[in-house]
Amino acid sequence: MIVVVADTSVYVSALVFGGVPRAALEKAQRPPFRLAVSYTIEDELTKTLGQKFAWSEERIANAGELLWAEALWCTPAAVEAARDPDDNHVLGCALTAQAEFLITGDKDLLALHPFRAIAVVTPAQFLTLHTAAWEPA
Repeated sequence: MIVVVADTSVYVSALVFGGVPRAALEKAQRPPFRLAVSYTIEDELTKTLGQKFAWSEERIANAGELLWAEALWCTPAAVEAARDPDDNHVLGCALTAQAEFLITGDKDLLALHPFRAIAVVTPAQFLTLHTAAWEPA
């Protein structure tokens, strides 16, 4: 299993606009990958969709059920590595989950690539990965 964490902006883009972010999340939900998420990421997503995009609580809950039905839930480790302190919880989630990939469009997070052996990639970069290269022998 290859663990993948996506930051909140990837979820927002995937749900609201679709396209490459949606395709990246769909790939991260299929073997050999497994999506990891924290309640902090879920909370950020809920607030953003509700406040910025006027999504109803029911619509947000339904989206979450689809996204995280098979997700690995974790409590983020305490980390102080991001230029924007609001991003540290995403890095902490990736560390706790022992993720191999962190998917983001955030330039501050992308600048950390690699972060403690975690590949920090854009949704487009994640889509170009050749799965066989990451599967255990």
